[in-house]
Amino acid sequence: MNFSEFLFYFAGLIFILSLLFLFYIYIGYPVIVVIASKLIGKPAQKKEAYYPTVTIVIPAFNEESVIREKIENTLNLDYPKDKLQIIVCDDASVDKTKEITESFADQGVILSVGSTRTGKVGGINRGMSLATGEIFLLTDADILAEKEALKELVANFADPQVGCVVAQTKMLSAKTSANESSGGIYWKYESVIRKSETNIHSSVAATGHFMAIRKENARPLPDNVIIDDFYLAVMTMQKRLRVIAEPKAVVWERPATTMSDEVIRRRRMTAGRFQIINMWQEYIAKLPPMLKFQVVSHKFLRLIIPQFMILAFLANLYLSAHLLFAPGIVSPLLAQIIHLMMILQIIFYFMAATGAPLSKNDHKKKPLLLKLWTLPYYLCATNFASLLGLYWHLTGKQTVFWQQSKRK
Repeated sequence: MNFSEFLFYFAGLIFILSLLFLFYIYIGYPVIVVIASKLIGKPAQKKEAYYPTVTIVIPAFNEESVIREKIENTLNLDYPKDKLQIIVCDDASVDKTKEITESFADQGVILSVGSTRTGKVGGINRGMSLATGEIFLLTDADILAEKEALKELVANFADPQVGCVVAQTKMLSAKTSANESSGGIYWKYESVIRKSETNIHSSVAATGHFMAIRKENARPLPDNVIIDDFYLAVMTMQKRLRVIAEPKAVVWERPATTMSDEVIRRRRMTAGRFQIINMWQEYIAKLPPMLKFQVVSHKFLRLIIPQFMILAFLANLYLSAHLLFAPGIVSPLLAQIIHLMMILQIIFYFMAATGAPLSKNDHKKKPLLLKLWTLPYYLCATNFASLLGLYWHLTGKQTVFWQQSKRK
């Protein structure tokens, strides 16, 4: 075997391994947890008519466009009012967030204002210090909950083995644009995985959109933690308590106005995950083996998806180019497969490139073909955010400060 042949087969190995990695992340792991949930699953012993006292904390920074609707939505939740405490933790906003929140003081809404910006973690810690409820619930200002969501969420805490419960997120306007439809598809895909993980023991993909933990297990978060929701979930699992994804507790997320806003949000999340990896010994290493497997497969391996996408494309490009000059190095059938894979990748990235302007189309109803056409754009944009998150993590540019994406 000469050096040229060695390079060809080495590129082939890289291409195959990259495809296997991407297949495992997107298809293999979900299939594994779905099957495992059927074989060894044990659903939480949810009971009805369980009404502990609840403290709802809403971290806020410059939320004047959404905070009024958020508070009204929270006040209208189907839950005993005498068992509900609502706290808005303002992170030194410079808009009218404070004034709007203060207008609800006569309805029992508490405003906690930071003198200087401390980030979302600072607001959560202030909320914990003021909380009087048995259940501590964290929710974003741009998230709207169904009327029954809190009742459905809290009912799970009747099971003493449950320490944390997260709601199911759906896109508020999933039919208004192709970009939003792609996000809606993502949440449906995620909900299947989270439900299966929950049945095994715990969902490791906890999101702070509408997330509750037992107050007795809550402790102040380190000031430098970026992704607070994942940190709280890990702390719960370390105590051998379950993290439950409750499908009946539905909350609605407003789609980002632009994909650039979504990229910024995901960049922050990615940088936070890399931060948790650096804290492996303190947090992840203490989890049981099955939960470690879930965390690595569901959360951490996704961080290097874009690197393997790049490797798969470059390796495939080299293989196809090599076959143009040395077609006899492999069988005709294998050569055709290599060329076909190259064509499929080119089509995928062409769809991603052309999907950008199509995703800005604001017609209310879109054909299925258009929704599918923009899906590669959504996948590429969010994975590009992972690369940015790695860069921001390595350079130390990502901080605990956050700015909510502009939402429709």
